[in-house]
Amino acid sequence: MNIILQWIDMIWLVLIPLVAHPHQRKIAVATFLACALMMRMQVELIDSTGFDTGFLPFMKSTAMERGMVVYNFFYMLYTLFAFHLPRSKPAVFMGASITIFFIAFTSSMFIMVL
Repeated sequence: MNIILQWIDMIWLVLIPLVAHPHQRKIAVATFLACALMMRMQVELIDSTGFDTGFLPFMKSTAMERGMVVYNFFYMLYTLFAFHLPRSKPAVFMGASITIFFIAFTSSMFIMVL
């Protein structure tokens, strides 16, 4: 069961190409894969320090659980964004994707450290 919970966010890999418009699919899938890889690298970084529940004892959940919650929230926002902006220019969509990637990264790192 633990292996399923570690990879449950891959459901978005199927959902995002279905929701995104044809000219946005490659960027959307690349953004998702970058976010999924970054989340796992953040979890490994925090686990390697020996503080698997974060540096501060505010929450009892593990860094992986907190990362999943934060990144899934941003996946949902990104999917809604891609669906509701079908006529956005590729450069604008790429800029928005990079922005969402960095916002998800910084907010998840903050939540994982707590």
